[in-house]
Amino acid sequence: MTTRTPGQDPASAPSTASGPSNGATPSTAPGPDHPSELTAAVLDGSVLSPGTPARTAVFEAVGADPDGPVTRELLALARHVSPAVRRTVLTLLGELTHGRTPWPAPVEAAGARLHDPDPDVRRAAARLLVRTGAADRARTALGELTDPVTRIALADALLGTPGTSCPPGPLRTDPLPEIRLLGCLEELATAPREQWPELDAQTLAEVTALTAHDADRGYSVGSRWGRALYRQEREADCYATAPRLLAGDAGAYGRRVGVQLAHRAFQEWRAAPDTLAPHLVRLLPTAPPDLRTLVVHALCASRTATRRSADALAALLPDPTTAPAADPAGPGAGPFDAVAWEVTYALATTGDPRAAPYVHALLTAGARPPGMLAALRGLLRAGAADTGQLAAYARTLLRSDTGDARSLALGVLDALDPAAAAPCVPDLLTALRNACETAEARGAALATWPELSLVGTLGRIGPPAAAAVPLLTTLTRDSRRRPGHGALALARITGDRAPLETYLRTHPPEGRRPTADHSALFQWLLDHGGLDPEQSARLRGAVLGRGGAMQVRGSLVLWRNEGPPVAAELLAVLPDYLDDDLFGPVAMTTLAAMGPHARPALPHLRALIDRRTRLPLHAGSEDADLRADEQLLEAAERTAAALTGGDGR
Repeated sequence: MTTRTPGQDPASAPSTASGPSNGATPSTAPGPDHPSELTAAVLDGSVLSPGTPARTAVFEAVGADPDGPVTRELLALARHVSPAVRRTVLTLLGELTHGRTPWPAPVEAAGARLHDPDPDVRRAAARLLVRTGAADRARTALGELTDPVTRIALADALLGTPGTSCPPGPLRTDPLPEIRLLGCLEELATAPREQWPELDAQTLAEVTALTAHDADRGYSVGSRWGRALYRQEREADCYATAPRLLAGDAGAYGRRVGVQLAHRAFQEWRAAPDTLAPHLVRLLPTAPPDLRTLVVHALCASRTATRRSADALAALLPDPTTAPAADPAGPGAGPFDAVAWEVTYALATTGDPRAAPYVHALLTAGARPPGMLAALRGLLRAGAADTGQLAAYARTLLRSDTGDARSLALGVLDALDPAAAAPCVPDLLTALRNACETAEARGAALATWPELSLVGTLGRIGPPAAAAVPLLTTLTRDSRRRPGHGALALARITGDRAPLETYLRTHPPEGRRPTADHSALFQWLLDHGGLDPEQSARLRGAVLGRGGAMQVRGSLVLWRNEGPPVAAELLAVLPDYLDDDLFGPVAMTTLAAMGPHARPALPHLRALIDRRTRLPLHAGSEDADLRADEQLLEAAERTAAALTGGDGR
């Protein structure tokens, strides 16, 4: 039973809204016992999962008729007795309004739920009200309502949504300290220098007076503070403020804000991990569990901070002989909880061998937490992984019937040397036959991803995979993603140039279309007898003709084939890729191979290295952007050292 707050409107009975039965029998018609597909997807929350059929159908239906039956069904569900269902509906309505001209239905749903008995529903309603463009109505509600939860959520949404015309100044005198703090932080981001001392003092005073902050449920106070300091280019002030907060100058909640501020600083400034990680590490021995979790998350977000705090992080890991829970979807409970896995992942990906016992213990237990492949690759690069155990683990995964298990197995095998991976050839062959049968049953014209991955792995194993040759010779489906993958696998296994030469001869350049990435094919031919004049000319045209994958990945092959005469042409294109987290390291590998001939690229490398702030990348999350920037910086420093003999000049 939902708890109802006095003076607020009660939740209605469960919705039984549905579309017409279309002649369905009473036993299968939509209703309380047989909800419609939309209602069922809302009830279980799957409608919020990208790519689900129900979600796609909702977006298509609302796009065709914003006030049609689907919207009416959602509005009925917004009055469902379950708070979780009401939150789901409001969240979905907010997503439906993105990029779409606002229409009245979501606005009315949001306004009605501002008085919901569930606080999280009220928060969702406040966000939806602002997101639907009803900023005037949200400002009015902020001035009239008395419920702190709703008012804080309204202020949070108004200040965080562009174009809402909500001046932060008046909020600095609001009766609620949380709203005063939000107003301070928003004004701090744009205030002139002479106002900084006053705003800094009030911000610190408001944080000190709080024991928690309702707005932390979304974009944390520390992150907001860090964003404001970043927008004003106040790096030194950030490095002075965070240690004060971490030392307890603003109380227990201030410490939490300090961790958030340090984490945000890691994401914005390159010097932050070296500067602030030692202050975070000092908290680990005595911090309460929830604060320690935040500290670990901040330290593990940065490769630099992980290395600086590796000893302290490793000390947090449980006894590796303790068997973890065998949860294939995650690290499980008990000694290998989420925090322990976060530490293990961070140490492993930076090549710290102390992570190896924990990774192998998880493998033995059958656990496959997210990031396992990256952790294994990090340990393999450091020579800290048991290759025999990994090969046996891959064989077990290959015998599974799930695509995720197969992908992890192939990722592991691709990271092993051919000799270590060779025992898996029989299992790879079985998996490839099954994948081919599935593709043929579907009538696939191009190689499916399972086929492509399995063929590629067999090719990388090379001669030990000779048993695969009869099957590989029967495969005719090519791939746009990896063109010529079958011919390349045959060449790698047999050592025969003929499959690749035939493939290139029968697949001429593609005219005006983007150049296919044939770099691996040309590289193998170059390493096994060299390129003939026709192949050399085609390689040159593919690399220098158009930008893209072939240009950057084929540049090293072209350099090795032609040498110094092509240096100027490569230097005209490769610097354009240096700040790309996907292609930058590949381009730098070519520059390093060019040695002194690539010295004209040093100004580009130094410009990347000398940045104080992070590169504007799009790797999937702010922490992923942070790590991608660190990896690009590491690669740039190695490349500059290679070009200068290590003297940096």
